[in-house]
Order: sequence, then C-alpha cells, then structure tokens
Amino acid sequence: MNKKSISSVELTAIVEELQFLVKGKFTQIYHQEKRELLLQLHASGKGKLLLKIIPGKYVCFTKTKQSQLRPTGFCMLLRKYIGNGFIRSIKQQGAERILVMEIERKETYYLIFELFSKGNIILTDKDYTVIGALDQNTWKNRTIRTRYPYVFPEVRVNWKKITPKQLKELLQKSEKKNLATALATEVGLGGLYAEEVCLKATVDKTVLPPEVSAVQVKSLIAAIDEIHKALKKPTGNIYENEITPFILEGKKPLKTVTSYTSALDLLKPFQVTSPYEKKIATIGRMIGRQEEALNNLQKKIDLNKQKGELIYGQYQPLSKLLSIVKTLREKKTWNDVGTELKKEKKITQVNLKKKSVTIEL
Repeated sequence: MNKKSISSVELTAIVEELQFLVKGKFTQIYHQEKRELLLQLHASGKGKLLLKIIPGKYVCFTKTKQSQLRPTGFCMLLRKYIGNGFIRSIKQQGAERILVMEIERKETYYLIFELFSKGNIILTDKDYTVIGALDQNTWKNRTIRTRYPYVFPEVRVNWKKITPKQLKELLQKSEKKNLATALATEVGLGGLYAEEVCLKATVDKTVLPPEVSAVQVKSLIAAIDEIHKALKKPTGNIYENEITPFILEGKKPLKTVTSYTSALDLLKPFQVTSPYEKKIATIGRMIGRQEEALNNLQKKIDLNKQKGELIYGQYQPLSKLLSIVKTLREKKTWNDVGTELKKEKKITQVNLKKKSVTIEL
C-alpha cells in the first residue's frame, strides 16, 4: 500500500480525532528528519502522546521515536515559542488540506500544517505574521517568509457546505471528462471519495458533468452529507489497497480499528524514504541485477563444461568419424559422403545443406 498524501475528506476525520488534544500541553518537540516533525504532548486522561506530522503527507499518532538527533534551527525556534504551550483549538482550514493549531503560551500563536503538494509547517503570531517556516519561499500569489503576513491559499469549493445550486452550476461549467473527475478535482473530494459519492447517489460516475440532472445533483448532495456525517465518528478501515475513515459502500474491510490515525500508524502507507535509504535501495537493485547476470553466466559455463567433458569422453569415435569424412571427401561428392555416413550406427542425422552431422553420444 502506497498513499501519496491524505485527502481533504481524510483530514476532516483526522481533525475530528485530534479534538481531545484541546487543552493539552506541548512537552517536547523533535525534528526527526528533514521533513518530519514529532510533537510530544500531554493530554488529560491520556498521558504522553506522540503526534507525527510530515508536511505534504499526513498527520497521525505514533508510538515510535527515533534517537534524538541534534535539534535543527526550526526545531529550536518552535521550542522557544510554543514549548510548554497549551493547545486552544485544532481546525481544518475550510475543506483545504491545511491543519491549524491555536497555541497559547503568554501570547497566542498558530502552528499551520500544509498537507498539499510539497507541504510546509509555518509558525505565526496571533495576527498571522510569519515567525518561522520549514520552507521559506515566494510564489505568484503567496509569500511565506519571516515577518510577512501568512496568506492561506485561494479558497476552492468547500464540499462540506456546498449547496445543490452551487454544485449544479459547477458541473454545468465543468470541462472534466466525467462526473467522478469533476467531483474529485473541482469539488475537492479526491478520487476514491468522488467515486464513493457517485455510488451512494446511484449516479453513473462516467456521465459528462453538464449532463447531470437536478434530481441527480440532490442525490449527490445527500451522499456528500452522509459522508460528512460519518466523519464525525471516524474509524480506521483497512482494505487491500486503502485505509478509509468510514466503511465504503458495498465493501467489507479486512480489518477495522478504533481510529483512522491509529490505522495510518499501524500500516504506514506513506513511503517516506530518506536519501540514504533510496541510495541503499538503488545499490541493492544493482547488486541484484549483477548477481542474476553472474548466475546466468555460471549456468552457461557449467553447460559448456558438460559439453566439453562429453566430447572429450567420446574422443575416439569422434576422431574416427572425422577421419572417415576427410577420406570420403577427398574421393567423393558430399552426396556420396552423406550416403556413407548414414551407414554409421551413431549418426542420427546428416544435413547436406548445412553440411552438418548429428551423432548420438
């Protein structure tokens, strides 16, 4: 199983599962890998917890912590401002793949996790002025740099609040190849849940978006609302190639666990590989190919050795045969040679066209 990142639907489930952390306290912050943040928290009635965040990928609880490396500058900055701080709220920004933690420690701060594209982690003050970020950069419509105001990405459609009228207008204007693709990309449901909506609404996912009727739009809205309601009490449902926060229509999961985040940590479906691991894997594949080539070469050597030993063991009859061919060839044509050779008991075939003789050893 290999997921690239969580969807907006899945982040909604995760945010719901994180609500018990409100009023919890940051007790330590670790920056384990270049792009992996580990928050050690204490929540009432739960004790010590580890929350792992990989920007652009996912958020989940974990029970494993790597040996502490030397803290990075970004890690030290987070410890300085929000270490021992209390969580006041945990929210999803609309229906975007952005998680926002409001933290209080003398002053109010926001820790923002962007889980789309390459991802990012940003710390701002109460006015959303950037104090620090994992990645600082400037884009066409946004700048994330220290002392700049943090601007959320342009808001797309919020599938949680979309009305039948809004969905109908969106589909009428859509140029996507089918309904499922429009729901996945333009409504923001993602591929898996767009198909799930079509299935629940009993609407053909392959129909062109502008051809969806008003009645079908109402069915689609009802299906979206049903999914949103299911996300209020998410579970971890493990399928062969997916982990979902609710049971899919007509599909029985292989296993169901109490929470979606625990299922993520259990199966670790996001392949996060360090450069060293990638290099080791590449070298391993090269060694594998070389070993295969050596094995094939050894097989050829063994076969040729067997042939050589067999020929050497039959040296006398072969020598006699060559002598007969040489004598006959001096006096007769190849046709005559062929006729004479066929009289020999060990000769099974004479091909005059190829001038070859097959003998049984």
